[in-house]
Amino acid sequence: MNALINVFDLFWNKFVKADDDKRIATLVLPEGIKEINNIPYTTSGSEYHMLDVYYPENTSEKLPVIIEIHGGGWMYGTKDLNKIYAEYLAARGFVVFNLSYRLVPEVTVTEQLQDIALAIAKAKELFPGLPCDTDKIILTGDSAGGQLASFTAALSRSEKLRAYFDTFDHKVNFSGVVLTSPVAYMNDSLPMGLYCRMMWGEKGLKKSTKKYLNIDELLRETPDFPPTLLITSSGDTLAHSQTRRLYKEMLTMGIEAKLLDFPRFNGRNLPHVFACLEPYSEEGRLCIDKFCEFTKKYTEA
Repeated sequence: MNALINVFDLFWNKFVKADDDKRIATLVLPEGIKEINNIPYTTSGSEYHMLDVYYPENTSEKLPVIIEIHGGGWMYGTKDLNKIYAEYLAARGFVVFNLSYRLVPEVTVTEQLQDIALAIAKAKELFPGLPCDTDKIILTGDSAGGQLASFTAALSRSEKLRAYFDTFDHKVNFSGVVLTSPVAYMNDSLPMGLYCRMMWGEKGLKKSTKKYLNIDELLRETPDFPPTLLITSSGDTLAHSQTRRLYKEMLTMGIEAKLLDFPRFNGRNLPHVFACLEPYSEEGRLCIDKFCEFTKKYTEA
């Protein structure tokens, strides 16, 4: 199993990173955004225990807050992976907290959830010194970050779940949740299930005996889960079916949910987390428009 983890680690940190480095080098940040970078949220000194804050310069009013969790298969990336996306969100009139967390195999998914709870607690400490409307907070994540965001939202509403994952209550009441291509069913069959279970430290090919590896298990124990926007696309080979399945599960459970399933656009299938990759593109801007429409609905006074 360790050998398999090493193979995946090589894939993410060599091949995927090379593509991301090229992509990020070509991107242009939106103008007029105030940045506060590399704020530590623990005393560990780790680069993975840092967060950034972005918001429009010279704002004279309190703005809704977005807390952003990047993807990367739980094994790869930092907040810098989604810096451009987060700043394009900030340009629409938000204070955006963009955070890193430790990665597998150094830690498991459970410990990543613990890191995120610490980061959110630090963000809460920073709210008074920033133009934050603390009654209007949106939690968002993509791919693996979508899984972490969905679990974090569930934990925020359930003392039982916080005890199970050994996290604490950061006392943030999310107005809504936006999940872009979330990996919502981590205990499914091969091949996705094997990979996902390794992220929790599980060994072997069989399904895990642990509880709560699939988000629907948490939702059944989560009173009043926040309204949720789910985003996927025609070329989302990793999470299209999972996102649509989660949407149907949420509706069955009486959770207020909306699905955006983007079809072919200008003759091409839109890839996994396309808006996070290219927020400046026509399709990326359209997706952010829909994000803002959803957010406005659930953060209006």
